[in-house]
Amino acid sequence: MMPYQSYQIYQVERTKTYAEIRRTDEQLGHLAQSVSRLWHHAIRPVALHRGSRGRPVCPALPDAAR
Repeated sequence: MMPYQSYQIYQVERTKTYAEIRRTDEQLGHLAQSVSRLWHHAIRPVALHRGSRGRPVCPALPDAAR
């Protein structure tokens, strides 16, 4: 076992403070936000292409108001 691995095991097993737990949750939230933003950016061309086949992606006005 490498020395770094024993430190990782120590970090996993030790009790975390509330501040550390909050900080970890905050970091996970930022990570999820970034992944979501990247995912929406990646699928946007597909969504726009699918919407151009007759279904408007987000119509500006309903048919009655035109």
